[in-house]
Amino acid sequence: MLVNPEYQDIGIGKHLVDEVKDIYKDYLRIVVVGYDDEIGFYKSCGFEKADDASPLFITDL
Repeated sequence: MLVNPEYQDIGIGKHLVDEVKDIYKDYLRIVVVGYDDEIGFYKSCGFEKADDASPLFITDL
């Protein structure tokens, strides 16, 4: 999810996350992969950082 920097800090991102959380409210777990500087935002949306897991990915195969 990306919000244009001109429109950040006015609640758009939180609203979008809340919409996703509502759509998937019956799922056991919702997983978000964010960069370190985004952790605070996702924590403010109710997500918790896992102590025992790290995201993994492959770029440029």
